[in-house]
Amino acid sequence: MLTDSRLLIPYGGLRDIDLQPGETIIISPATGPFGSAAVKVALSMGAKVIAMGRNTDILKRLQSANDRVEIVQITNDVETDTKALKQFGAVDAMLDISPPEASESTHIKSGILALRHGGRISLMGGITGDLAIPHGAVMHQDLKIRGKWMYDREDVNGLIKLVEVGLLKLGKKGGQGGVTVFGLDEWEEAFGAAKEYSGTGKSAVIVP
Repeated sequence: MLTDSRLLIPYGGLRDIDLQPGETIIISPATGPFGSAAVKVALSMGAKVIAMGRNTDILKRLQSANDRVEIVQITNDVETDTKALKQFGAVDAMLDISPPEASESTHIKSGILALRHGGRISLMGGITGDLAIPHGAVMHQDLKIRGKWMYDREDVNGLIKLVEVGLLKLGKKGGQGGVTVFGLDEWEEAFGAAKEYSGTGKSAVIVP
């Protein structure tokens, strides 16, 4: 049984754009629970990851855990961020799993502009508004944009196989630091811990 169902969601998006071993993919933002899970899954699929985010501490933590992770801090300057992404060579794909609060962020545009000819984009985030897509880049670069809602039944079997053959490690072997349990009256401490644990593999749980 999988110990972290969050891994399944980004796996659905990565499979949907047919991520291949040896490819380079942008994960944005990579510092939240689903973004950090996406980094872990993409690495298990044999990809090189460019992790984007605002929290440099979490980005450095992700980079130190695997030599196939590069990091780019989101500055909200499209030109700066695009240049930073391109410094790592040809970028094959991008998976965005932004929260609703990122609706005004420019990182999706920067990621699209950094893709190679024929690149693919998976949009899985919770942004509720409309996005400004660089139409010229999408058209001239033959880019493919796909939306994906979570995962399909066959994705569950695929992720289990990654675990079974040892490519995707769970629990302590996979860098997951366990669960800290808080009572209902400790909700403030629980939320503080959850924020601190972001990107670490640890979890905070409130129980009655």
